[in-house]
Order: sequence, then structure tokens, then C-alpha cells
Amino acid sequence: MAENARAQVTSNEAAIPRLGWVADAVELRQPLNELHPIWVRSGAHQLGLPNPTPEWHPYCEFGIMPEGEAVNYVRGEHAKRLPGDILLAGPGVPHRVKVTKYPCTFITAYFLPSVLIELGPASDGPQLLRRLTAPQSLQELLVRPSEELRMKLMGSFGEMLQEFEGREFGREIKLRTLLMDLLVEFLRWERRQGRSFPESKFEVDWKVVGVALEYLRNHYAEPVYAQDLARTAGISESKLKVLFKNALGIPWCKYLQSYRIHRAMVLLGESRCSVSEAAYAAGFESLSHFDTVFRSIMGCAPSDYAKQLRLKDKSLIQQC
Repeated sequence: MAENARAQVTSNEAAIPRLGWVADAVELRQPLNELHPIWVRSGAHQLGLPNPTPEWHPYCEFGIMPEGEAVNYVRGEHAKRLPGDILLAGPGVPHRVKVTKYPCTFITAYFLPSVLIELGPASDGPQLLRRLTAPQSLQELLVRPSEELRMKLMGSFGEMLQEFEGREFGREIKLRTLLMDLLVEFLRWERRQGRSFPESKFEVDWKVVGVALEYLRNHYAEPVYAQDLARTAGISESKLKVLFKNALGIPWCKYLQSYRIHRAMVLLGESRCSVSEAAYAAGFESLSHFDTVFRSIMGCAPSDYAKQLRLKDKSLIQQC
């Protein structure tokens, strides 16, 4: 039954004129960082409102649509999405949704690739990550689970959302645990259906990826050059470029930029750093470059972000 239901999720090549939406895709910005690597978003699309803006992001995405119907577009393909369908996406994948039946609700978990990589190259973490980042068709990214799994996943997504919004003690640990449970449950089901993890065009050496990411995390505040990163990872610069693209879907320099911005956000939010102090501490050599990159990733100036944080802190103090 599961296989028959799954086969109904089909993808078709979109006509060339329809691909104009890809150019309109904007980068989705969530306040993720190494201290808070998971972000859960939920909502409902209502009749009369415009369809969501096409998007892409430097995170991994794992989400469910509890009710409503839609058409999902990923690159040059599109497919019908029904209640309970799961959408997976790796970093840098442009996608959009066109709602066809309202209300259309969703719960989506975004998380940094490091959440899985840091489990260690010998663990199942890299295999889980490959399920999201390997080159795949929409038919592999949009999945229709069995009824039993669908109900279980919807309950787990709801629990994850409740934990994310509750902000109780141990929240980050709990979120990681719930995310891992969701991914493992889903991928075990896929394997029982006879599906194996998709292979990349090039075999990914996750041990090398882990070494490269660790170097970036340890040296993000310093000037980082491709030759130094490649030398540390024990590979050539050209191999480094291919490795990052196949493992994470984005160039290493783009990953580093996002990481630096996230570190600056932590400094602005959890200390009394000025914008310039946060910029230089995060590895930016000029305020103008920091401002440009911050705006491109977060959609606002760093000074405006800092001001919003101060207003939020002031509001919380007044409530005490």
C-alpha cells in the first residue's frame, strides 16, 4: 500500500517559460547558529492571500503539510502535494509552492548540516545528511508516507514545534533528539520499502568534510583562504570546491559567510557587543563588507537587527 501511494507522487519537467520563478527565489533567513542550529516554523496559507515567495536557503529542510493541497516546484520539476506528504531539501535548492486547496498548513524544521556531520564520520549522521543533499529528482524529495507513518510523523512534528516554542530548560538538546528521531523513523521506513540512500555523482568523503567544517569553525574569525582549507583537509583546491558542492550543495565560501553572520548574531544577541565589535570578532575585515553580507543573508542592516534585540530585551524587562 505504501509503495502504491508513493508512486502517485510524480514529477514532470516544467516547460522552459515556467522556470522564470527560479530567478525570483529569495534566500530564506532564519536565525540559526551553532548554539541554536534548529529552527521550526509553522503556519497556514489562507484563501485570498498570495502564494508564498519562491525561496532557497543555506540550511537543510524537513517538513510536513498536515492539511490542504498544493503543487511543489523544485528546479525544473513540479508535483502535486497532499496532506501528510514530506518535503526534504538540502542547502541551496530553489523551491516554491502553489496552494490549490485551503487552508494549507505546514510545519517545517530547518537545521544546519553540522547537526548531522558532528555525529562523526563513522556514524549514521553523514548518511542521513546525504539523503537531503545528494542530487535527486523531485520524486525523491517529495515523499508520500504510509498512513501509519504519516500519523506518527505528524505527532512528532507537533511535539517538535511545541518544544521549539516552549523554550524550556534543555530545549536545544530536546530539539536535536526529536529531529534525529524524526529522520531515523522516516529513513528506516524508506529502507523497509526497499529504497537505499541516493548516491552523489561523486563519492563524498565525509571525514574530509568534517575536517574542513571543523577548520572553518575554529578559524572563522581569521582570514581563511582556499589553499589553507584544502591543505588542512588534505585535498586540492579544485577537489575542495567539488566536495563542498556535492556534500552541502553550496560553495565553502558561502558556508563560511553564513557561519560568520550567525556568529555575529550570537555576539549581538548574547553580549553587549557593538556592531563593529561583532563584525571584527566574526572575521570580517571591513564594516562595509559585513553590512553587505548581513543584509544579503538576514534582509536587514546589522544595526537594525541590534536595535530590535535591544527593544525585545527592554520589553522583557518591563514584563518582569
